[in-house]
Amino acid sequence: MADGGPRCQAQEPSAGKLPAWARPRRATVLVDSVLLSGYPSLRSRRPCWRVVKYGRPALMVGVAERELSERRMRVAPLVIVGLGYNSLWERHRRRHAYWAARFDGEATRLLRTLHRLGARQIVWVTLREPTAQTVPPAARDELDDYSWYFPYVNGRLRYLDRRRDDLVLANWKAASDRPGLTYDSIHLNTEGARLMARTIWGTVSDEARRRKMSP
Repeated sequence: MADGGPRCQAQEPSAGKLPAWARPRRATVLVDSVLLSGYPSLRSRRPCWRVVKYGRPALMVGVAERELSERRMRVAPLVIVGLGYNSLWERHRRRHAYWAARFDGEATRLLRTLHRLGARQIVWVTLREPTAQTVPPAARDELDDYSWYFPYVNGRLRYLDRRRDDLVLANWKAASDRPGLTYDSIHLNTEGARLMARTIWGTVSDEARRRKMSP
């Protein structure tokens, strides 16, 4: 919820030049368990914004799209998407074209649904690609369990980003390439949550500034 104090009542004089999706200071956040653990930091970093989440642990892209569509849930002009960790692939890129096309279709339908429900700008958070050097020792076994396909997801997000002008990626993959951010391989500790919030809002600010400067 946005802060109701006097400091949040008025926009700065240049706010009228910001893109329309940034001026209302409202955001909807689609979460699975990763961004869910960073949601309090995401809200606290923008006290003058109304930031509302939708989601739960293990939420999949296609399921999120179907639920939002069925509920006809209105979303903010800015939507931050933190989904993709829970998706289906085969090891060693077996039938990769099939699974990539499936992911692309689900992601495209999600974006289409978000637009129908009120979104005008999407920020999609890329997945962390953990390594033995960046996770706690107790979490190294997880690297063989499921993080092997996270690069596949990031590849599809980059492909999607190249095709759309309403989408920008928050590069959590790069920002999280260091130890001390998670209590397992992907779920955020306090420092990780703060860094993810900075990464996301930095992306939002950069995109708003870019759109503001565009003719």
